[in-house]
Amino acid sequence: MIRVRKARPEDVEMIAPLLRAEDAREVMRLGCGPASGCIRRAIAGSRMAGVFYRDEAPLCVFGVADALSRSPRPFLRETRRWVSAWMEHYSALTNYVDADYEKAIRWLRWLGFTIGDPEPYGAPGAMFCRIEMRS
Repeated sequence: MIRVRKARPEDVEMIAPLLRAEDAREVMRLGCGPASGCIRRAIAGSRMAGVFYRDEAPLCVFGVADALSRSPRPFLRETRRWVSAWMEHYSALTNYVDADYEKAIRWLRWLGFTIGDPEPYGAPGAMFCRIEMRS
């Protein structure tokens, strides 16, 4: 069973090594430095950061890093619940996703986000799509 708890700064050291190649590439293309620093800033800057875990093993910090291939369906159900919870508190959710990260774009579309056209964002030459969901 997948559980969720509030993210803590020390979670970074458990999550950073779990990055998929696509996640690591996305972080690099954002131009925000090493993955651990990006994750640390994401946790610190979020009011609702959490860690999905299973059997005490971390899976992800809201999709930043993961070992999700072992639990895809429970993860999908849980992320849909979290997006619904966020939408109860915020009228809009926006972010950017690497334009080449097809799996993430499919997941975000499935969650109900609108995916914008690729545009320059992050590191020079990197193309990202703005994602948005409004209530």
